[in-house]
Amino acid sequence: MEEQKFSFSESFDKSKEYVETQFELLKLKAISRMSRILGSLIVDASKVLLTLLIVFFVSLALGFYLGELMGSYSLGFLSTGGIFLVILLIIRAMEPKLEAKFMNVTIKRILTKWDDEDDEEEQPIVKPNMEEVKQDVNQEGPIENDHRQQ
Repeated sequence: MEEQKFSFSESFDKSKEYVETQFELLKLKAISRMSRILGSLIVDASKVLLTLLIVFFVSLALGFYLGELMGSYSLGFLSTGGIFLVILLIIRAMEPKLEAKFMNVTIKRILTKWDDEDDEEEQPIVKPNMEEVKQDVNQEGPIENDHRQQ
């Protein structure tokens, strides 16, 4: 059996390769996580836009409906505007509480998206049965020097 000799340059090259691989892996994980978060933000922005359109058309319908009831479309749209003004004043009065609530929801959502990917990547670590490993090694014979070129 041939003895393997220790080489500082080979160890340094392997260490350098390992660090570069770990850096690349870290970069790819960050890109994956950020794309997941960006995708979630785009979907949320689409939901907000569609919700605004729904509110717009519902408020138009409410304005016309109240206008029919009051006999004047002007009064119908004025009362619809008044309803929105009351809602705005309620939101303004509760602004600090609502802001804190939305911040918490946003943070939880982003962290959930950030951690989701790790859960998918994790696979259970299976420890090999040492008896099976010894049998495989004995059957294959001595290990030859394996220097891989890259």
